[in-house]
Amino acid sequence: MNRVEKTAAIEQYKALFDGIESMVLVDTSGVNVNSINEVRSKFRAEGVTFVVIKNTLAAHALQGTELEPITALFKGPIAIALKKDDPITPAKVAAAFAKDNPKFEIRGGFAFGKVLDVKGVDELSKTKGRKDLLSEVLSLFKASQTRFAAVIKAYAEKLEEAQSA
Repeated sequence: MNRVEKTAAIEQYKALFDGIESMVLVDTSGVNVNSINEVRSKFRAEGVTFVVIKNTLAAHALQGTELEPITALFKGPIAIALKKDDPITPAKVAAAFAKDNPKFEIRGGFAFGKVLDVKGVDELSKTKGRKDLLSEVLSLFKASQTRFAAVIKAYAEKLEEAQSA
């Protein structure tokens, strides 16, 4: 790879990392092609970007950014999973896939301003995501409305009984 290609690759990485709050790093050595294709489709279904990176070029792209500390984990063949505005989904998908595929090894990650070890990524994967939280809020609103309607109905029935007596 010549200097111009390296500079272009660094710029591509900068664009990829721009606005990212978190990422998960995985070692894919030893994982067969079918499994890689399977995990790519799982990430894609969740809107997560999953790419194999060139460590030194990615490290150059992250210099001077909030994500720079993660470069300490860039050793060996590394792939990253990331999604803008959603720090949890990449960890959820990676952790779920790693349970069934022991060669898909999570190396660590970065979220909420700090480097995460494997245990930290696992904990992040167990956190409720945006979809789950929105679903809970909506169910609370629906339950409140249902209870309110039941109270109004009971009050109306009491009024009817009082008027007919």
